[in-house]
Amino acid sequence: MTELDSHPQSRVRNSQPAGIGRVVDLGDVCAWNNLGRNVVFASRAFEPCAVFDHTVFPDDDEPSQYDLDVHAILDVPVAGVVVVLNHLGLLRAFRQSEIHTTGAPRRIEPVWTAGFAEDMERVVAVGDRLVGSRPREQHAGGVLVSEPVTATADGGRLDARVELETWGMVTALGTAHTGGRDHVAVGGNGRVGLVPIDRGRVGRLRWEAAVDFEPAVFAWDGELLWVAGPELGAAGIDDYDWEKLRGGGFAALDVADGNTVVRGRFAHDLAWGNGGTAVVIAAGLVCGIGRAGEVDVYSTAGSDHPARTAAFAADSLGIAHAAVVGDRILYGFNRGGYRLHTVALSTLAT
Repeated sequence: MTELDSHPQSRVRNSQPAGIGRVVDLGDVCAWNNLGRNVVFASRAFEPCAVFDHTVFPDDDEPSQYDLDVHAILDVPVAGVVVVLNHLGLLRAFRQSEIHTTGAPRRIEPVWTAGFAEDMERVVAVGDRLVGSRPREQHAGGVLVSEPVTATADGGRLDARVELETWGMVTALGTAHTGGRDHVAVGGNGRVGLVPIDRGRVGRLRWEAAVDFEPAVFAWDGELLWVAGPELGAAGIDDYDWEKLRGGGFAALDVADGNTVVRGRFAHDLAWGNGGTAVVIAAGLVCGIGRAGEVDVYSTAGSDHPARTAAFAADSLGIAHAAVVGDRILYGFNRGGYRLHTVALSTLAT
């Protein structure tokens, strides 16, 4: 286990509690959000190379916190940009060429900005479209599917339409490319579904499957659709009561029919929370991040006897945000300070 400085240096000042927001793998680079401070793009060795640290609310404490409370960092290759969506629904697009830099980290600015929808906790990119859970404050069902990102005008608004409204509230979103088609995986209320999507048009639900936990995280390994989450009933817990999110489990589903191929239960409580990623899957391992920094390790074959790394905190660090970057797990916590932690997958498999 290695601790990293998350590079929180910023021109922005506010009373945001120190912590990490989204952590993502973007292929050649990775990125993370220092809550209330900045967005950092870094090499696969976690060396910062580009930083965005500006707010449109420099003199307003709370709005500036929300401005740099990031809900999604998504690569949109067909548009040549990486988009960053904040809590307020402001979408900022950065040229891919500007985040793939070397040398000392430099400040970058968006090539365009646009309004989208506020409080979207789960968002994925499919081609040139964004697909997101509807704003939590509305308690509305289904997803929003955007117009093409490539059609966005600077300072405009990204139009979107509602799809899958009858599904109910969406708590997990993922993507899978199978059978020559793009698909979106949706989860919520102990259910998982898979729907095809083509140029923004969502098709008929291919299948729906029940799971014995509340879906929070998806992962597609090219063959199976993995899903994980806390115990059922999580949807009724307030966003700020994340410590009440307990237990849970994981499953691997056959994309052809939704049948369960692998299932398991988490032996310990993980660092679940709204918008967080407390579970990652790679190298034949299901890895759950605990609230004190420990990593619970299960086999993707469904082992009931997990390994566990040592905790490094005495108290809860809050919600985990994790991603697999190369052969390592990179993670931080929303109340764990401006620190990141990394562990090699090879050390967890032994």
